Amino acid sequence: MFSFLAQPYPARDPRFSKAILQALLSGFLIAFILIVFQPFGSYNWQHPYKNVILGGFGLVAVVVNLTDFIVTQRLFKTHFSENRWTVWKEILRNMAGFVLAGFFCVVYGYFAGLMPFSLMQVTYMVAVCFMVGAFPATILILLNYAYLSHKYSAPFQPAPQTQPTIVTPSEDTLTLTAENEKDTLTIAADSLLYIAASDNYCTVFHMENEKLHKTLLRSSLSRLESQINYSRIVRCHRSYLVNLDKVTSISGNAQGYKLYFDVAVEPVPVSRSYNSVVKEQMLVC
Repeated sequence: MFSFLAQPYPARDPRFSKAILQALLSGFLIAFILIVFQPFGSYNWQHPYKNVILGGFGLVAVVVNLTDFIVTQRLFKTHFSENRWTVWKEILRNMAGFVLAGFFCVVYGYFAGLMPFSLMQVTYMVAVCFMVGAFPATILILLNYAYLSHKYSAPFQPAPQTQPTIVTPSEDTLTLTAENEKDTLTIAADSLLYIAASDNYCTVFHMENEKLHKTLLRSSLSRLESQINYSRIVRCHRSYLVNLDKVTSISGNAQGYKLYFDVAVEPVPVSRSYNSVVKEQMLVC
């Protein structure tokens, strides 16, 4: 009945700039609601710095969001990778966030002279956070899952190539050079499947004599991308470059599209920011 809870769900953007932006937006929204609408009896509370103190809870939201990002997503990043993330994990992460928010609210309220620091007060504030945010947050997650699942449920298929891809002489081979300027890999352009980045290294997946080879180079993906002059090798994800001529099929779920090959390798994900580019390229011969 609830099997959809185990379905894939998009992991949050791991970039710190995105985390800061989301934290500031959530903090501003909470501060705005508390100052303008003054819920939970704060309307009757009198204090010369009332709006400043209420706005401080927005700062608490910023701290909670950044704490969640730094502690969970950075220190335990393997557990929050896209290929492991599901609907129920996203819901659970939100619930944990409300617990953290309730605790930090009591800490802030204690130092602001608004409330005592006690287990009962923490329990009360956690309950308030759940009442305010748990239901709408869960509904938004489920609606987003339904929308993304529908969007990617009927993936496009590569257009059949009626004629060979035109390759200029300079595109016949690829020479990829590592950061030390010594380690190089020279391969035929049409033998490349994809390049995957991880930390400071990139793994080049390519075919030689009908066998799959994996070559590791110490380099950023952007550096290798700048060395490639082949129109059908494109960026499809912040961590992947793919040779679209080698893609044989495509599937989709709430996390987006995945590209498959006719050899035993992991499918390559397409991030949502690259969907239109990849789709446009795949639908042309």
